[in-house]
Amino acid sequence: MATAASDVNEVFSRLFDHRPFLRGEIEFFRKEFEEKRGDREVEQLFRSLELITEIKEGQIEKIVNSSDDNLPRTIADVQVALHMCEDTLETEKKFVSEELLAKKRGERRVRLAAVQQDVQEKLKLLEDSYQEKEQAMRAQFEHLEKSAGYL
Repeated sequence: MATAASDVNEVFSRLFDHRPFLRGEIEFFRKEFEEKRGDREVEQLFRSLELITEIKEGQIEKIVNSSDDNLPRTIADVQVALHMCEDTLETEKKFVSEELLAKKRGERRVRLAAVQQDVQEKLKLLEDSYQEKEQAMRAQFEHLEKSAGYL
């Protein structure tokens, strides 16, 4: 019975106790991580810290001075552009009224009607010309048939 209990204990240990396997995997991962990466992360952190310190000490002051120099001019340019846009809108309102729009629409309708009439007249002339040529050709073929003796 003692051997059976030890066998059951060994089977249970192999099936459900993963500590030895996990310990080996953790140790392998730790060795791989330390050997392959080394101190790269620490070096990158120090480089990042140096860059941040440099930006903090030198670049921020430059940006503030540059914005102090250029921002008023930029704001003035934007205000001038805004004023020009407002003037353009006011001018457009003066010249574009409903009466003017209606007048222009009426002029376009008159021109459209004239163009349509012109097209109709030209189409009628083409049809008349076609009819005349068709009659002339029929007469010519009849004359040729008569002279050839077919009729």
